[in-house]
Amino acid sequence: MYPGQEPIFGKLIVLIVILSLIIFIFNTIMRKILKVKRTKFFSQTHVNDLHKKGDSIIVTLTVIATIVAAIIFYDHPNLPINNSLAVFMVSMVFLFLQEVFRAIIEWKYKKGQNDYLYTIFQLIFVLFVGYFAFQSGGFGLFPDLL
Repeated sequence: MYPGQEPIFGKLIVLIVILSLIIFIFNTIMRKILKVKRTKFFSQTHVNDLHKKGDSIIVTLTVIATIVAAIIFYDHPNLPINNSLAVFMVSMVFLFLQEVFRAIIEWKYKKGQNDYLYTIFQLIFVLFVGYFAFQSGGFGLFPDLL
């Protein structure tokens, strides 16, 4: 560590715990309201074969786009945002597309269930929480973030 720098690892852990807890509580409430079954943590549940193929295509494109963005944004001091943040934002766009694709597949092929609503509400909520956490400098933990 360099003189004048403070360790950020502890603050980062606190931020991750806070965000995870907020999202967990929201998801629990929405599952109960919409009567959606809970899936296993980090499980890859696909609705059908089309969903599995589409998901793998999006994941492949995410990896490629992230690598390309890392190469393009590497050492560009003229960017209005941090280089790492630019690469992170590219990967978040593809994560957003993956969740939108999931919601469309659930809406089209899981008739009579509210899984697609749960996915849409979850996506919107995570976007709002992420935006607020970013704009507030990690809820005040990282005031120099922007």
